[in-house]
Amino acid sequence: GHDTTASGLAWLFYNLASHPEHQERCRQEVQELLAGRDTADIEWEDLSQLPFTTMCIKESLRLHPPVTAVSRCCTEDIPLRDGRVIPKGVICLMSIYGTHHNPDLWPEPEVFNPLRFSPENSKGQSPSSFIPFSAGPRYMVG
Repeated sequence: GHDTTASGLAWLFYNLASHPEHQERCRQEVQELLAGRDTADIEWEDLSQLPFTTMCIKESLRLHPPVTAVSRCCTEDIPLRDGRVIPKGVICLMSIYGTHHNPDLWPEPEVFNPLRFSPENSKGQSPSSFIPFSAGPRYMVG
């Protein structure tokens, strides 16, 4: 967990340093949240008041996922749209990096664009299109 967290933070700092306009907007958002408060008074619930910062974190995790792939053993036959079937017992490798850079899911996938995670832009986006730490019952938080 430490490596994925460190990687995620390092890429976030890199992306914000590479995009000073986003860094400044995050800084202003945090300054507004801290206005008249000590940093020790910040609560978990306060994070919901940092929507742009959250979008930057998500976009950084999309662009540079700390976990690049996961494997799973199929517990049942899985039919594909083209008629082929992945048989039960087969170990499948899923590329998180490939999913996060798929232009069918993410227009201009190589561009750092936090606004793609705004409520209006993410409406209708499949939950399985953003899976920086995997998904499902073996979801890893970092």
